Amino acid sequence: MSKIIFMSHPLDEKTPSYGGRDSLKISPNSKIVNGVGANTSSLLFSNNHMGTHMDTPYHFCENGKKTLQYKAEEFYFSNVGIINHPCTSAKLIESNDLDLKTVPLDIDFLFINTSFEKYRGDKKYINDNPGLHADLAKVLRDKFSNLRGVGFDFISLTSWKYREEGRNSHKSFLCNKRSLLVIEDVSFKELNTSQIDWTMISPLRTSDGNGGPVTIISKIK
Repeated sequence: MSKIIFMSHPLDEKTPSYGGRDSLKISPNSKIVNGVGANTSSLLFSNNHMGTHMDTPYHFCENGKKTLQYKAEEFYFSNVGIINHPCTSAKLIESNDLDLKTVPLDIDFLFINTSFEKYRGDKKYINDNPGLHADLAKVLRDKFSNLRGVGFDFISLTSWKYREEGRNSHKSFLCNKRSLLVIEDVSFKELNTSQIDWTMISPLRTSDGNGGPVTIISKIK
């Protein structure tokens, strides 16, 4: 039986940040119990790239596509692939690490499940995370002609221990005529199958344009 699930983490003050450098502060502005008419809150991000979030091309490319330049239909994916590659420490994931033969050629989005999500909440998650090798972007574009985005269950496409290589990786995925939307810090907790019918990514649409928090909803088969 099909089911609709979330594949994004909720935002709270324990939300991890890359290298542990940033924070999210949630504070009440008003409370009904204090005699006012409504409960309201303030959210203060020290960096918009926290929690489950997207990187747009503008994140690393000065002339790259910005958040508000995406049409709504570009956040809907109807041919979603999943590939498993367990990781327990920092490394750069290359094409040879992934069994790409198991993924249909017509996919428009690829999830990479490393099971690194199990470390979320530990320091290991923010400073010993895997990343994606720059060369992987070209391999994925060449093999999957409809591919428009990738998502994974670690905090950043850049491994904290391979930061220089990570900058090159971001540019490889984002700064290309056929850029790939990057979704970081994905959650696979509710996913109990390898078959996804469709995925919809709902971003926080801000004018700064370099990315930000997203909610991911998928229908699984």
